[in-house]
Amino acid sequence: MDETQAEPAKPDQELHEADFADMHLKEGESLIVQPTVGLDVEPFNVSYIGAHGRMSFLTTLPSVGEKGIWMTPGNSFKFRVVHGMYAYAFTSRSLRAHSRPYPYAHFAIPEGVKYRQIRQSRRLETRLPVEVLRANGSTTLAIMRDISEHGARLELTGLLDEVGAEVTLVIPIVLPELTSSLTARATIRNQGDMDRAISAGRFHYGVHFTPLAPEEGHLLQHFIEHLLVEQLS
Repeated sequence: MDETQAEPAKPDQELHEADFADMHLKEGESLIVQPTVGLDVEPFNVSYIGAHGRMSFLTTLPSVGEKGIWMTPGNSFKFRVVHGMYAYAFTSRSLRAHSRPYPYAHFAIPEGVKYRQIRQSRRLETRLPVEVLRANGSTTLAIMRDISEHGARLELTGLLDEVGAEVTLVIPIVLPELTSSLTARATIRNQGDMDRAISAGRFHYGVHFTPLAPEEGHLLQHFIEHLLVEQLS
């Protein structure tokens, strides 16, 4: 190994503590929830709706198929969410559930949240149209919902490929001084819940970029910095 080439920084595996508000959850963000006792069920995926100050937060109602599960006030639930560079976990009590005007549930704001860094770089939310080339030569269009120097999340209206498959992304690069495109090879690392994807007609895949050549890597980094400046302005 070239001693002049620094190794990429590894995510910090140490567990930290934070407040619920520090997660900066956004409406529609996906959370994994599971009863701590009582129900022998797989974890549920729910969507974050919002919070009432420091009193409670709301999610869509956990369900089996199309039927919401019974939630007794006071029951304890474990929550997990990946947001930005970090994975968060906390425990909360159910307060009440409603079926009208739509199924949703109230939970108490937790006293504390545990988190650790799991990604090497921050992911920025985007809505970029990208072309995706599969290993068999077929192509499809996708929306890039977030991007970092190491990977991205894609949204498609159909299936892409199996986890572990290699794909090639053609990413449009629009900068004040340059309009171009970046071709990046990537590996599919994960995919969203298939039942929900089929129901919604939206399929989500997480991809990890194959190391880019230095010039392409600099272009991607510059593009991400440009997106960050735009979002903060």
